[in-house]
Amino acid sequence: MPETPERQFRANAYPYLAGLARPLGWRVSWRALGVRYNPTLRYTLEPDDLKLLLAEAKRLKPDVVVVNERLAPRQLAALKARVRYCPLGEDFPAHFAAFVRTVDPAAPAAVLDDPDLLETIEPEFPREVLNSAPWAAHPLMRVVAGARCSYQTLADDNPFYRGLKLPAAAMPCSFCGTPARDEGVRDPVAFAARHIEAAARRRGASDAELRFELIGARLWRRLEDFVAELVRRGVRGAELSFMPRIDEILEAREVLRRCLPALAERGLALRLYGAGVENFSPDENARLNKGITAEQVHEAAAFIAETRTRWPHAFRFPDGKLSMILFTPWTTLADLRVNIDHIERCPLICARAVLGSRLQLFPGRPVALLAEKDGLLAKKRKDGFYNSGCIVSADQSEIPWRFARPEVGLLHELGRGLVQHYYGERRADGPQARALAAAAAAAEARSPKPLAAFRRAVETLERRPRTRSLPQLLTLMLQS
Repeated sequence: MPETPERQFRANAYPYLAGLARPLGWRVSWRALGVRYNPTLRYTLEPDDLKLLLAEAKRLKPDVVVVNERLAPRQLAALKARVRYCPLGEDFPAHFAAFVRTVDPAAPAAVLDDPDLLETIEPEFPREVLNSAPWAAHPLMRVVAGARCSYQTLADDNPFYRGLKLPAAAMPCSFCGTPARDEGVRDPVAFAARHIEAAARRRGASDAELRFELIGARLWRRLEDFVAELVRRGVRGAELSFMPRIDEILEAREVLRRCLPALAERGLALRLYGAGVENFSPDENARLNKGITAEQVHEAAAFIAETRTRWPHAFRFPDGKLSMILFTPWTTLADLRVNIDHIERCPLICARAVLGSRLQLFPGRPVALLAEKDGLLAKKRKDGFYNSGCIVSADQSEIPWRFARPEVGLLHELGRGLVQHYYGERRADGPQARALAAAAAAAEARSPKPLAAFRRAVETLERRPRTRSLPQLLTLMLQS
């Protein structure tokens, strides 16, 4: 498990694998190790952590070890057991029984073929953290009650995709790989409430707040029923995290206002995160097929700010957590100007942090097919690995792309440098880093706005569009 709890990919099904112990006669133990995140998403345990894991394997003598990340082969071999990599992501309800058969080929069909299998399993949480992971005392538990998002539009309704050969007539956000089908869970409210109640029972007399990430578009649409079910089951002291779209937040305003008093009374809190603006430019947003307008973003931000003030414990939305994709292969200087103006209006966007954000292309997704049609794919990327929430598996392969306009590529390079300048643990050194710091300081001396340096760079390139290197751009910025 990575050191950041929100990156516990493919552990979603573990409580249900543990819950099968009784009906299938298994002996189950769940051990977790907090490890430093590796950009390749292949983990190599530190020697002390490997010793802990091997000691547990020697003590427990398991027949099968199920791992949720791809460890180094030599470390897997040291376990001296049959190892199964768990590929079950957010669509695990549809594939759960098939995976169980790879773990235990003798598992009875009478159990696994039950269409209500997941509804009948009592989830278990025999999780023991072996090392001193930073998040061990306050772990996040994921509850997958269906597909994360159900948003789709007809591809032919979007002029950028009309006539493009896509896998299906309907498409979600063009960069998204979230499964749209909602299979495997009949009643998301009962399913999620039972999962949370089971975890709360295991807490015992502890008053520590439990943390859950709730995944499921149908569950979000039935938020009021879900809260009522948690109240009926007597659940207290838990944070319930959802990742709704911005338009879904706006649609749920009255429901949220009705639910918050009941949540607050029972020490429950609703945490929203990760809502994607993506891009304020209408053309860029259309290519991303986001279906969100700039005014919807500002309307939702105002509601969130007002609700946080009124319910400071029961309603949580972390500062700076409206996400963005600022750069795409098609970005223009005009697009960036539009974004600068809107970003500086919206306090829920971490303005300077988004300056390095860019689109990631993955095989088969509509926006990758569009970039291919427009001749914007490249042999390799210049900026190396980009760690984002879109990278969830070592099996994923990002497709390199290039900017249609070289001057925008310079601004992306500058944006990444500014992120390092403002937030890097260690300040970069060298002539270029010093020139960047000087250009940022000069721009900020003239304007208190957070994107003053980036705005100055855009203005400089509007005047001098043939600028072809970052050192040249920084020199021009200091001279203007």
